[in-house]
Amino acid sequence: MSNFTFEETPEGEFIETVIAAQGELERKQNRRQVIQKQKARLEKGYWPWFPPTGYTTIKHPLHGKLLVPVDKQAQTIKEAMEGFASGKFQNQIDVQKFLQKKDFYNGKPVYLEAVKRLLNRVIYAGFVEYKEWGVTRRNGHHEPLISLYTFQQIQDKLAGKVKVHDRKDKNADFPLRGFVLCETCRQPLTASWTKGRSKHFPYYRCKTNSCVMRNKSIGKAKIEGDFEKILKGIHPKEGVLNLTKVILLDLWKKKIADLDTVRAGNEKKIDELHIKINAFLERIAKTDNDKVVSAYEKEIERLSNEELVLKESNNLLGSRSLNFETALDMTFKFLKNPYLYWSQDDLTSKKLVLKLVFSDKISYDKEAGFGTASLSLPLRVFELSYADNSQLVVIIPKSSDLFPAEPRMRYARSAW
Repeated sequence: MSNFTFEETPEGEFIETVIAAQGELERKQNRRQVIQKQKARLEKGYWPWFPPTGYTTIKHPLHGKLLVPVDKQAQTIKEAMEGFASGKFQNQIDVQKFLQKKDFYNGKPVYLEAVKRLLNRVIYAGFVEYKEWGVTRRNGHHEPLISLYTFQQIQDKLAGKVKVHDRKDKNADFPLRGFVLCETCRQPLTASWTKGRSKHFPYYRCKTNSCVMRNKSIGKAKIEGDFEKILKGIHPKEGVLNLTKVILLDLWKKKIADLDTVRAGNEKKIDELHIKINAFLERIAKTDNDKVVSAYEKEIERLSNEELVLKESNNLLGSRSLNFETALDMTFKFLKNPYLYWSQDDLTSKKLVLKLVFSDKISYDKEAGFGTASLSLPLRVFELSYADNSQLVVIIPKSSDLFPAEPRMRYARSAW
């Protein structure tokens, strides 16, 4: 047909038009068939296109083409999304910096638009959907990188439903900035690098206009060295540590016993959602108004997503057994030697030390050094001087500080 010569006549033009129309028809038919096959795969829970970042495609004997995680990329995506959901990464720029540090795109820059697409992809939670073709969210057959609950947390954060407090003291060079107070005016010290003749020098300083210590520099090595002496001097008593562990394990066992109640509550909510969804389906069948139908369909989709979250929550409660004792061991290891974590070259670890070890900010005098440090409740208990040779009574001040909805408890034990 490619060698066919069309005559410059009405008949030739007609034949040319017919042949072109036939080719266009074939292209559209092929496209329709491809879309039908892809849509059918989607409806069955399979991703029919090129695999998203973090996955590759294998030929599975049962499923056919199936997405499987790519170890390194998948782990990075998991850390990024869970970090954003938990608040480890305050905003999308923090996620961008994390991915850039991990060289996520193999030498190529990570743009904010790519971060936004990443955080909005429900496929990483183990689901597939394609609203353009009317394929609503459904369980996929591929392995998820995060839970649907985590994905929903991300969406709430992106939608502004979760208030984000963006801190200004995130510079890894100055971990004490914003935490240490000026002894004179009781305002937080700031910090920066100052240019010398041949290099830059790090200093903390007060910036309060009315303070007599304004702009009087304190060397980074001096103030952080004095702070490390405080951390090295914290030595919780082993006996109190062990008793506290027994108390927490007892509370945890009681909390585990309540999980059946939580699951039953979720099942009840799921049943209620089913009733609502069926009611909307009945309404759709009784109306011919397209706008009303569209509104009902959106509500059904919202209720279905809520149902999926509840089902996954129940699956997690039933299948994941958290080794709480192991988690306690890690926590108490931290409390025994907070300096070990402070010495790590990681701002997150340092901020964790400040949050868990101290109940309030501490002041610093350029000449006298640090004032009295107020330790957090666990460390205040562990540091009791009479704990080794007298009867000990430990009171958990608020059960909600440890686990919600637990009764207030009192434990007494004789000398050890």
